[in-house]
Amino acid sequence: MKVSIMRPIFRPEDVSNPSFVLYPYHIFHLKLFYKRLGRSDRVLDYFAYVDLYRLGAERGDGFIDLYEWDVEERSVMEPLVDYEEARMKAFESAITWGNSRVVSWWLPRIEVVRDERAYKVFWIYEKDGEKLIMDSLDGKEFSLETIVGKDGRKCKGAWCR
Repeated sequence: MKVSIMRPIFRPEDVSNPSFVLYPYHIFHLKLFYKRLGRSDRVLDYFAYVDLYRLGAERGDGFIDLYEWDVEERSVMEPLVDYEEARMKAFESAITWGNSRVVSWWLPRIEVVRDERAYKVFWIYEKDGEKLIMDSLDGKEFSLETIVGKDGRKCKGAWCR
């Protein structure tokens, strides 16, 4: 299956062939159009990265580079949030951010400039006998055991592979 992935910045060192799991996001580039009394209107760009597993939104500086990978379906985590929920979360996040920068009597008109489903790569590998997971965008490592437990009972979805 072909998927868009966020360009990995970090990769485990001294590991010949790490496996990975792909974590779902929806990325939005939004334009906010604010009307203002007695002043010129304001237009702001906003980039929202909506987590499709936990329904959280983060503001980005731009639209991250995306690459297309051909992967096995079992490496891809299924989103728990549909497009409409993700879009509404992006709008809510954009309005909160925009209203802290612009004084207006009205809510902004919002236009979706671009949006794409993309996946963040989490590397899974073994180092010094311990299974680890690395976030490909910030390089942080986590013990797989702390996420899934010693016996794997907490394990859900693609993290278990």
